[in-house]
Amino acid sequence: MKFINIVFFIITGFSAFAQGEANNWYFGQNAGINFSTTPPTALTNGRINTLEGCTTISDATGTLLFYTDGSTIFTQNHTVMLNGMGLKGDTSSTSSALIVPQPNTPNIYIVFTVDEPHHFNADNDPTISDGDGVNDGLLYSVVDMSLDGGNGAVITGQKNIPLTTYDTANALESLYKCSEKITAVKSDDCDSFWVITHFIDTYYAFSIDQTGINPTPVTSQVGVTVPISGYRRNALGYLKASPEGDKLAVVHFGLTNITGGNGPGKVLLYDFDNSTGIVSNEIELYNGGAPYGIEFSQTGQRLYTTIGLEDDGIGNGFLMQFDLSLPDIQIAMSGTRIGNENGQDTSTFSAGALQLGPDGRIYRALFDFNTAQGDYLGVIQNPEELTPDIIYNERGILVNIDGARSSRIGLPPFIQSIFAQTIDIINNGEPATINLMLCEGESYRLEYQDIPLATYTWFIDDLQSTNTNFFLDVTTTGNYRLEVDLNDGSCPLIGVANVIFSPVPIIENTPGDQNICDDNNDGISNVDLSIYDAVFLGTQDPNQFQVRYFRSITDADTNTNVLSQNFTTENNPQTIVARIENSSNPNCYNTTSFQIETFDTPVAFPVPPIVLCDNDDDGDSTNGMILFDITTNNTAIYNGQNTSDFAITYHTSLLGAQNNTDLIIDPTNTILSDTIRTIYIRIENNLNTGCFDTTDISVTINPLPIANTTSLMQCDEYMDPTDGITLFNLNQAIDQITGGIPDQTVVFFEDQATASTGVPAITNTEAYQNVAANQQLFVRVTNDLTECFRITTLDLTVSTTSANDAILSLCDDDGTEDGFREFDLTLANPQVLMGIASPNLSVAYYETIEAALSENNPITSYINTTSGTQGQDIVYVRVENNLNQCFGINQVSLFVNPLPDIEGQTEVFLCEGESISIDAGLQSGDINDFDYLWMPSGETTQSIIVTQNTDYTVMVTNSISNCSKNRTVTVNLSSPATIQEIVINDASDNNTVTINVTGLGNYEYAITLNNSGIQNYQDSPTFTNVPPGFHRVYIRDKNGCEPEATEDIAVIGFPKYFTPNGDGFHETWNIKGIATEILGNSIIYIFDRKGKLLKQLTPNSNGWDGTYGGQIMPSGQYWFRVQLEDGRIRKGSFSLIR
Repeated sequence: MKFINIVFFIITGFSAFAQGEANNWYFGQNAGINFSTTPPTALTNGRINTLEGCTTISDATGTLLFYTDGSTIFTQNHTVMLNGMGLKGDTSSTSSALIVPQPNTPNIYIVFTVDEPHHFNADNDPTISDGDGVNDGLLYSVVDMSLDGGNGAVITGQKNIPLTTYDTANALESLYKCSEKITAVKSDDCDSFWVITHFIDTYYAFSIDQTGINPTPVTSQVGVTVPISGYRRNALGYLKASPEGDKLAVVHFGLTNITGGNGPGKVLLYDFDNSTGIVSNEIELYNGGAPYGIEFSQTGQRLYTTIGLEDDGIGNGFLMQFDLSLPDIQIAMSGTRIGNENGQDTSTFSAGALQLGPDGRIYRALFDFNTAQGDYLGVIQNPEELTPDIIYNERGILVNIDGARSSRIGLPPFIQSIFAQTIDIINNGEPATINLMLCEGESYRLEYQDIPLATYTWFIDDLQSTNTNFFLDVTTTGNYRLEVDLNDGSCPLIGVANVIFSPVPIIENTPGDQNICDDNNDGISNVDLSIYDAVFLGTQDPNQFQVRYFRSITDADTNTNVLSQNFTTENNPQTIVARIENSSNPNCYNTTSFQIETFDTPVAFPVPPIVLCDNDDDGDSTNGMILFDITTNNTAIYNGQNTSDFAITYHTSLLGAQNNTDLIIDPTNTILSDTIRTIYIRIENNLNTGCFDTTDISVTINPLPIANTTSLMQCDEYMDPTDGITLFNLNQAIDQITGGIPDQTVVFFEDQATASTGVPAITNTEAYQNVAANQQLFVRVTNDLTECFRITTLDLTVSTTSANDAILSLCDDDGTEDGFREFDLTLANPQVLMGIASPNLSVAYYETIEAALSENNPITSYINTTSGTQGQDIVYVRVENNLNQCFGINQVSLFVNPLPDIEGQTEVFLCEGESISIDAGLQSGDINDFDYLWMPSGETTQSIIVTQNTDYTVMVTNSISNCSKNRTVTVNLSSPATIQEIVINDASDNNTVTINVTGLGNYEYAITLNNSGIQNYQDSPTFTNVPPGFHRVYIRDKNGCEPEATEDIAVIGFPKYFTPNGDGFHETWNIKGIATEILGNSIIYIFDRKGKLLKQLTPNSNGWDGTYGGQIMPSGQYWFRVQLEDGRIRKGSFSLIR
């Protein structure tokens, strides 16, 4: 079991150089990244704020030691190191600082600084603000990490020690001293370093071994001379050695002769002899722009550089690659630009630094001087590939993760040998891996090739092992190193492995199978799996171990398809496999499984309140206690749910329903009383009783209503007054039965059985016909508010009676003539009481015999119900004495006579000078059955002749019924129209014609267009949008007076276009609506768009045919001017279309 994690180990031997020393970078404005993750993680704890120079050093395990901008050193705790201020680097120096461990000397680190090469006489370029105004050149300071409790300190007396890189006899060189370039690489003796810089035309290589720095450099005067007069700008740009130490590459930002000026720079490649420190064989790779950054790939086969398009370097920049595997003569020609993820090979970012990372990728500092933005580092993901296959992400790593930091144009340089490839002794298919994660109880073999004559030396935690084989079996955590001496004079091959044996978690507990209640009964549950983490881990540290969940053991073993913590089940039951793993080494794990089963949760559907009436089931109908079967509510509670899946119980408390206690033992026979007001219901899943729902029923027991026994007496006046059978108004007994208590409903029945069931009831209670002279009925009294009822009895008795009929007759003259009239029934009293001499009589009228018998709803007036009735409507009169003895019930016949059927008021028109006949308008009946009287003429005939306009009224009277009705005829004068004036508004976009007439009539108007037929008459005398041409107008009287008035008119108009294309339509252009006799002497002028007169013509000519001087004119707009005979001038344009 293996896990890759970039964590390196501590070593003290020089030969065991490890990439962990470059694991932490701090740069720019408080920016930083850490390489313990892939991709690197942005840091937010940096303290430096530098435009360019910076450097960082970590131990071999990747733990930060300290970092600096060349002026101040910060510890791993991001505090200023003891004696760490006042170094002579500069934040505006390209490589302001570089840190080199003193070989084979634990805890000692040498910090080299190079100042920005300005001086007092450098024309104040740049303005001195963060230095002392003096160019201090190349210096070094020594840090002892064993001081200040392991935080390190600059050794007193070993701070800012100068190294000479210039001709001390040359005053000008003494002012500038050094360029801003510095790099370091391991020498071929395997026990020392070369620190290399450049000034003017010379490379200076200082040797560092366990005794310290040799202050006498190896110098190589080679290649391009950088004009000192152009310093400080000429000093800009990086210098890098290849990881294998066989090459140097340098960029000169400019080669100008002007102090503070900018000039095109160069990119140069050299051979470097890391045994002698000699630089040779200059190859010019690029000439132009403002080169700045330079870096080798890990194998040294590829070289990358950044170049600014403009000489000042602050504008757009681009990235280039050179193939160093080619012969020297071809390398420069291999230079190609590299496009970013958007395919662009130039961007707004300046030519920033390039730096190889411990992950083998190359990182680019990105800063836009125009926007002051530097949120990202660019990343060359595969720098060993050639340009067509290069993957370059310009937004590779976000460093400004909190809005408070920025990349600038510099990145920290390191000893280039850190990045040289080591041998692989892990052999897990991942050559870049030096970290080996194993599980306790396992064994693993570290090994390299079995090379003849080679010597193998193994170190475990820096202690030499006795094992001299090419392999080593490991079972414990440790830092393992193999040195392979080929015994050929070369440096030993180094292989390292950081082996960590992680504990395997145990499964202390399991939650068991989980039964979950479904909230919507879809068989699916949403489960927070994280709630089971603590169960599985038990007493194990959750910071060391974690739990992950899977659908299957296969997924769990392969650690794929991890379930989210908020998991929605997919099956029922659902198997969940838990994988308990070591957080730092997930391959150390254990698995177990459990099931999640989802059960339907029943719904306790609400039950309407139970309202009951007191009864005598317990022997007393007034004590408020009854026996009741509560289970009759089960169907409503289930409401369609499966009764075999769920069970219902009843409880006396809500807590009892929730906890399944306080049961009602026999819900089918429960005594309910005022002491039980609410019954609580629980419905639960039979398979999982934890899945349940509750509801309750409100219980009310209402008292029974009062129902008294009583009796009624009635006259025997129905059909045979001697048979004892008559009609009763049973409602007269209601108040006696109920005692006058409101909100009671009383229903009558002929026997007790129907009274108990409530059907069938006596429906005609106001006219009930008894079946025996003395009869007992049963009465059901129901409380309207509670619906509780009692049953009592009503006794009926009958006596005998005699009286006169009457007739009432009226004309239908109430103004509606609908055959209905309201009768004053008291007018019939004389006829009803004729011949009756008894005193103290009372007379009452009723609509029906039943009402008369029951004395229900007496009336004094009546509106007949049959239209036009002639005795068909009958009301009944009851006469009795004041002793309530029957005297007589008789009929009153009602007659409503219709008025004459004549036409209503009307209006007729009399043409001026003529006469007309008008009549009484009789609609039905013989004219001889009616009498007529005309006013004001006094004539008595059915019709008359009139010659005057006025109102004539005739009264028509039926000679039999003497019912009369009036009719008024209004006679109005009318006459034909006389045309007074026709107003024409023509030669416009909207031609109008208005006809002004006089006359007594009501007129309508029409116009025929260009001799066409009349389309429609209109009420308005004005016509709009009248086309040009010759037309005729018509005016007629709507009242029919003739003759119709007419007149011919002409409307002038100008066509909008013509099409002289030979098809016979619109071949010429001319004015319309003008004839010889109508404005015939008008003159028309036609012009082109430039105002040239093309044609002069008259309205009676054939018109313009679209030619000029025999030439066909092109399609387009043309203009006209018309001088009408009546003095009007009209102008406009039209289109010639071909």
